Amino acid sequence: MSFCSNASESGDIFGRWVMTEVVYDDGSVNQLEAGNFVDINADTITEVIKGYGNRQYPYTRQDKVLTLTADDEQIIWQILSEATDRLEVATPIGKYKLTR
Repeated sequence: MSFCSNASESGDIFGRWVMTEVVYDDGSVNQLEAGNFVDINADTITEVIKGYGNRQYPYTRQDKVLTLTADDEQIIWQILSEATDRLEVATPIGKYKLTR
């Protein structure tokens, strides 16, 4: 039963998220124009960022921690807040603010 609950919980973040802004560690904010997305499915996360192209990463999820793999490097994304239409994730680049 808890397996189903975990699968359902992790499925809540599946789908396309619009990247609206990135908040950097120094507090500065980058308001992003339309056309920047993060697509999350069961096995991969794809970042679609204008000017940088598409980057796809396999990942695993343990509670609020997403561990992405890029080549031989592991990249940690921490889910800070999660709602039906909002997702905030701390990444090595900064805090991603995402909406549906």
